[in-house]
Amino acid sequence: MKKFNLTVLCAAIASVTLWCSAPANAEDKVVLQFANVANQSGKEAGALLKKLVVEKTGGTLDINLYNDNSYGDDRVATESVILGEIDMVNTPTSPIANMMPNLYLYDAPFLFDDSDQAFKWFDSETGQKVNSVVQTKGLKLLAVWQNGFRHYTNNKVAVKLPKDIANQKLRTMENEIQLAMWKNWGANPTPMAFTEVLSALQQGTIDAQENPLALIDSNHFYEAQKYISLTGHVYGPHFVMINQEKFDSLSEDHQKALLDAIVEATKLQRSRAVEIDNELITKFRNLGNEVIELTPDEKAVWRQQAIDGKVYDLVKEKMDNPEILDIVLQRKY
Repeated sequence: MKKFNLTVLCAAIASVTLWCSAPANAEDKVVLQFANVANQSGKEAGALLKKLVVEKTGGTLDINLYNDNSYGDDRVATESVILGEIDMVNTPTSPIANMMPNLYLYDAPFLFDDSDQAFKWFDSETGQKVNSVVQTKGLKLLAVWQNGFRHYTNNKVAVKLPKDIANQKLRTMENEIQLAMWKNWGANPTPMAFTEVLSALQQGTIDAQENPLALIDSNHFYEAQKYISLTGHVYGPHFVMINQEKFDSLSEDHQKALLDAIVEATKLQRSRAVEIDNELITKFRNLGNEVIELTPDEKAVWRQQAIDGKVYDLVKEKMDNPEILDIVLQRKY
């Protein structure tokens, strides 16, 4: 009888120990849900971010990647992070500027001459302060990645100057600044869902479109467009953000691992974005597309026409702090 009682007691203690320890171990592992973009550099950086946080935390912090906007479009994904339904998002700024008006800054044309100039702004004290506006929506900005310069493609003429696009039917985003900008330059801007662009180009419903080279490639727009003009008229950043409450709930070790990993992932993303753009220019030329490079003087014509057409004034009207636009345009950072 004594042996029986001792056995029962030991079994009971063991079961209680297992019952108590299992939930604690389960809680030790945190998996972040990350809505990521479709471009190659963003996907590579997301994969590195996941790899590094797992290595740095011994697997107690992990990231589930929803690449190719598979969670939902940019605005939906960002709103889901604000609401805490998912944890992280990588998104362009245009779809969320109406929630944070200072981000209309990035809809202004010819903010930057090249990627290095853009990165200098993003990493400057002033740039970081401006971009921290996302905090007003309960978001923590982890990094700014490159979406890329937007370029003009069409099937009619080698575009170098605004007069070359006169009356061309151009697909644009549903964006007041973008519509005003292209009307000012002489095109006939037509808002259209992104998923409809390729078929519209193939059928001749529209004459032209404008996007970063990576999207021109991944969506096969180059197959329906002979001329690719490197206008670089708008530079698009990608904001990598996490729900602030979620970040605050992480242990100090997990927070540090995530912040350290995002630094390395950002270095990779930015360098790969530039490399891939250069590779794509070569690819398009080899495929028979005519890639047109604009001179600084030719770009100056586009910018001056935007000034004369009060495009920059419209951007300022929509921003809470319009003086920021002048800071960027005058390179005071």
